[in-house]
Amino acid sequence: MLCKKSLHNPEDKLIFVFFNGFGSDYTFWDDLLPYFSKYNYILLSENYFNDPDDYSAEQLKDFFKGKRLIGIGHSLGYHKLCDLNKKHDFFKLEKIVSLEGFSCYLGKTEPMKSIRKFYLDFMKNSYQLCPRLTLYNFMMMCGAPLKELPQQIDQERLLDDLALLYAGIDSPEIPHLVLTSFDDWVIPFNIIEDNFRKLKDVKIIYTVGASHLLGMRFPSYVSKTIQEFAKKKQ
Repeated sequence: MLCKKSLHNPEDKLIFVFFNGFGSDYTFWDDLLPYFSKYNYILLSENYFNDPDDYSAEQLKDFFKGKRLIGIGHSLGYHKLCDLNKKHDFFKLEKIVSLEGFSCYLGKTEPMKSIRKFYLDFMKNSYQLCPRLTLYNFMMMCGAPLKELPQQIDQERLLDDLALLYAGIDSPEIPHLVLTSFDDWVIPFNIIEDNFRKLKDVKIIYTVGASHLLGMRFPSYVSKTIQEFAKKKQ
C-alpha cells in the first residue's frame, strides 16, 4: 500500500498523502509529483497489479503519527482516504482534496441512484466474465491513453474495490477542496454536487477538458491549487 516512490523526510511535519483511484496505480501521479518536489509526500495505492514496489501497510503508523496530513484522493482514492481517517488514530487528515472523487458513487437521490446502479451492475457482471477487457474499457471511458494492461492483475482485489462503489462513506468534517471537470463521465457534476455541496467547509472548482484525468491533463494548475489550499489558514 505504501509505495517506495514516496518522498519522505522524517523531519518534515507536513505530508501530502496521495491515493489513486480504482484500476490505476501510483504512476497516476507521475505528471503531478514534479510540482511537489520541495514537499514531503507519500503515495498510497492498492496493489492491483502485483507491483513489487509496495511497502507493508504495517508501516503506515511510523510514517504518519504526529504529522500534519493533507490528503489528495483521485476518484475511489478519496473514499479510501476517508476510510483511513475514520479507522486509524494515527492517520488524521488536516485537510482533504477530492480530485474527481466521491463519497457516494451512486448518489443519494432517485432517479440518479437507480440509473447509476444499473450501469454499475452491468460493469460488475462484465468484470466477472471478462475482467481484463472490462478494466480496459473502463480506462478508455476515463479518457486514459490507450495502452496495454499489466500482465498480472489481482482480479479479486479489483472486484472487492468495485463493490465499494455500491457503498457510501461519510466525508470527514475538515476543510475540503473539490476539483473536477464538467466533461467527467465517471463522476459527473450532479454527483459532485450531491456528495459535497452541503459540507460546511468546502470549495468546489470546475474546469473542462480533463475527462476523469484532471491530475494528468492539467498538473500545473492542479498542483498550484492544492498547494494554495494547503497553505490557507483555517
